[in-house]
Amino acid sequence: MRKKVLLYGLLLLVLTGLGAAYYGYKEFNRKQENIAELPSAYQLPAVQLIQEFTTNEQTSNTQYLGKIITVSGNVKSIDNPEGLATVSLGDTSSMSSVRCSLDSLYTHQAASIQLGAQIAIKGYCSGFNADDLLGSDVILSRCTIEIINPQK
Repeated sequence: MRKKVLLYGLLLLVLTGLGAAYYGYKEFNRKQENIAELPSAYQLPAVQLIQEFTTNEQTSNTQYLGKIITVSGNVKSIDNPEGLATVSLGDTSSMSSVRCSLDSLYTHQAASIQLGAQIAIKGYCSGFNADDLLGSDVILSRCTIEIINPQK
């Protein structure tokens, strides 16, 4: 009887170890989905997105946070710290903007963007930074550029 319990316990331990090893292997080799191939849940102008977050942050978080959205607007600035490009969209008369951090697969696209150009960017909405003095920012991450229209 004791041998049977010991054998079943050892078998259970081996099966648990194999299951954990398989799970670890799958997680280690997991690939991120390419955001360019995923559909957008929402498409809206940058100015409208900023206004919605400024007016009611809690409702906007529920609606947009963690979802893929496509935002269009004028390019206010292009930052390239450490090779990771960040594009800011919005009205040039306002301090607020939509800050889009480009996915590392698409940072080369930043070279073709001009200040003032009309573009559409798709990315995950990852938050909102409210600041009355410096302007509020809606944050998009893992972005890709959808459309670029030259300066008018």
